Amino acid sequence: MTVNISIIVRTYNEEKYLPYLLNKIRTQSLYEQTETIIVDSGSTDSTLAIANDYETQIISIEKRNFTFGRSLNLGCDKAKGKYLVIVSAHCIPENNYWIENLINPLLENLSSYSYGRQIGSIETFFSESQIFNKYYPQISNLFQKGFFCNNANSAITKKIWAKYKFDETLTGLEDIDLAKKIYSNGGNISYISEACVYHCHKETWRQISRRFERESFALLKISPEITINKLQLVYFIFSAILFDFKKAFSKELLFKKNNLINIVLYRSFQFWGSYQGNKITKEYNNDLSNKYFYPSKPFKQPSYMISEYKKETLDKMKVKCTALLPMKMNSTRVKGKNFKSFAGKPLYAWILNTLLNVEQVDEIIINTDASEILMKDELMKSDKIKIIERPKHLCGDEVSMNRIIEYDLSHTFSDFFIMTHTTNPLLSKESIGACIDEYLMKKNLSNNDSLFTVNAIQTRFYTKNGKPINHNPKNLIPTQDLETFYEENSNLYIFSKESFLSTESRIGKNPILFETPKNEAIDIDTNEEWEMAESMALYKKRNL
Repeated sequence: MTVNISIIVRTYNEEKYLPYLLNKIRTQSLYEQTETIIVDSGSTDSTLAIANDYETQIISIEKRNFTFGRSLNLGCDKAKGKYLVIVSAHCIPENNYWIENLINPLLENLSSYSYGRQIGSIETFFSESQIFNKYYPQISNLFQKGFFCNNANSAITKKIWAKYKFDETLTGLEDIDLAKKIYSNGGNISYISEACVYHCHKETWRQISRRFERESFALLKISPEITINKLQLVYFIFSAILFDFKKAFSKELLFKKNNLINIVLYRSFQFWGSYQGNKITKEYNNDLSNKYFYPSKPFKQPSYMISEYKKETLDKMKVKCTALLPMKMNSTRVKGKNFKSFAGKPLYAWILNTLLNVEQVDEIIINTDASEILMKDELMKSDKIKIIERPKHLCGDEVSMNRIIEYDLSHTFSDFFIMTHTTNPLLSKESIGACIDEYLMKKNLSNNDSLFTVNAIQTRFYTKNGKPINHNPKNLIPTQDLETFYEENSNLYIFSKESFLSTESRIGKNPILFETPKNEAIDIDTNEEWEMAESMALYKKRNL
């Protein structure tokens, strides 16, 4: 397919979050139309090895020549796409429609420059989160008044970029500068809240101060009328601290995670940096470049060679994943279904074979009262499989599945667990892998403690007495405009031992809902569902 979208990523020592970003790019609805261009400014960690592993195009820029504008211009010039998506390497898309939502105003000719929402991760300072809330609200604004924009998460047509290009002399705010040129010439800037990313800032106090200093210095050139004096400095610091205190207190967060002291420090360094930058009168030079764009102390070169990234770095990042696959001899509605022939092989063999081919799964535990039957299967020779004989007190239809899970967790150690059933034969390894990636990402970024799969349903619901629940029969709007409801489909659950023990459930306190493809979502519980699933499986086999 022709490349219509070029994704441009600036990098400098971004090994921590770059894999998350590149993985999420692969899951985007418009991924087949994209190319990814990395513009690197001298990384000394595994950034370049990661980029190569994902088959990106890499452009290098020397440190002495780096500015945000210059690096972006290099990437945009290289781009083949009609639409240019710009994203920071430490920004991770929240969903699979990020690109689609971000460029939609460009496709509809509503604007030529758009930017999306940014939210913090679990490591984000509270004050930084308040800045995100202020500038990136939950409601979109397709026809924004003013020229605010942010290249951590933005999109622009290549035609408009080529007309204006980013100012390569600025120490920051190259996005606002270009947006001002567009806006001043009658163009429109759109804000799209649905194009959301996690912005993972983890800076030292000095880095925070330097960031606001360089942006303030850049603002002097863009809008010289905006100034800050000593009196305003004091006012801004104290008013911002008071505001954050009130917000944190209302959310019961003021005395947690060192928020009280961190609020004082963050706002002090923020506005002190802005004040210092506003006072600078000298021209931009290499000394300012080193001060603003690179750490005062150089990063230590890793002991391993870049070419050894996969072997050594991935091993360090590896977490153990155990799959739980409960399997009983008898069943109530479909007699002996787990061992009954399904499209040419026993039903259990379908999901078991799938799990064996999921790269992230290290171990499969089968809790069963039918071990004698299973041991005859060639699949059981896999080193990944561990069979646990189900004790008698856990046998029977009246036993809660939670008790079986509890028993399994006491017999193994793992960083996290996935659970599925033999009755989900159509679930693919790709979907399981995507669920695992989503769980690990959001667990690290937003403190989600579990994941379960769902079916998204948009239809007209009624009570058993025929009363409408979610619509007005007198005003029949299209079903696609109705509120979406989510049905737990029993396909897959992901959780940690800590999450399970604290809630006594597969679904934790802060779960992720993952929508399963409709052609995989069937859970066999009746003879009718068996026939339907088997027909789909046979069709799939014929068309492989």
